[in-house]
Amino acid sequence: MSYFALTLVIFSALMHSSYNFAYKRSKIKVVYLWAMFSVSVFIMTVAATFRHGFIFASPKTILLASIAALFFTLYQIYTGKAYALAKGDMSIVYPLSITAPLYIPFLAYIFIGERVSLTTFLGIILALSGTYLIQLNVPLSKIKLKRIDLKEKHIRYALFAGFIYSFGAIVDKVGVGKHDFFIYTYWVILIMFVYMTINIMRNKELSKQIFYCHRDSLFRVILGGVLLTLSFLSYRCAMQLTQVSAVAGARQISSLFGVLMGIFLLKEPYGTLRFFATLLIVLGVILIKIG
Repeated sequence: MSYFALTLVIFSALMHSSYNFAYKRSKIKVVYLWAMFSVSVFIMTVAATFRHGFIFASPKTILLASIAALFFTLYQIYTGKAYALAKGDMSIVYPLSITAPLYIPFLAYIFIGERVSLTTFLGIILALSGTYLIQLNVPLSKIKLKRIDLKEKHIRYALFAGFIYSFGAIVDKVGVGKHDFFIYTYWVILIMFVYMTINIMRNKELSKQIFYCHRDSLFRVILGGVLLTLSFLSYRCAMQLTQVSAVAGARQISSLFGVLMGIFLLKEPYGTLRFFATLLIVLGVILIKIG
């Protein structure tokens, strides 16, 4: 992975964790997510108009964007479900929701024939080990390995979000190879917005909250939309430059940002253990870069 690609991934990770921080703090999460995407669609449409004059993509690119958007929409919804629960601390849910690198190397090999080096694979494993340690709710001095408690809904939702995201990542890799990454990203965001609109309109109570969300927290909605847009664009630009397994593995560094936000801004517990776990993730990213 080149330094430019790694810089894009780290920037994307920071943007991703930042809009998740805003997502976590929102009151009505499904509606706030929809509102962020509405801002992102507006930004992308304006930018695309100036950049290209007309948004055009082949039917195959739009089909790939539609499939990827479905997986990513489910990822966003289930992450929000995990955040909404009482035990859904950002410093637990966020790292577990980005465990897609555990599955991506295998899916990438099966579906697109992509192979990773041993060093890169070890880096991914190390990053995921740090992700596992983050969800252990004990002080660092009393650490003891245990099974992830799948009886807890916030754990199940977060892990499912990470699993479903991995399929979207593979489709993404094919999609950015078929068209300019900006145009492809535009269609992914637009179609995700359509899916989310349909989801909200199915619930009359949620649909009534749409304008309230914009009026009550307009600044946070706009900021979240900007962060989301930057995250989507930088991540797919990096994916166009190198292997999807390496990009997804390196973006585990977003766990570090997510945990720090949870500890210092949301005052969540077990900060020492979670910070130690993020150092393992950072070391894993370094190995991915070397690989």
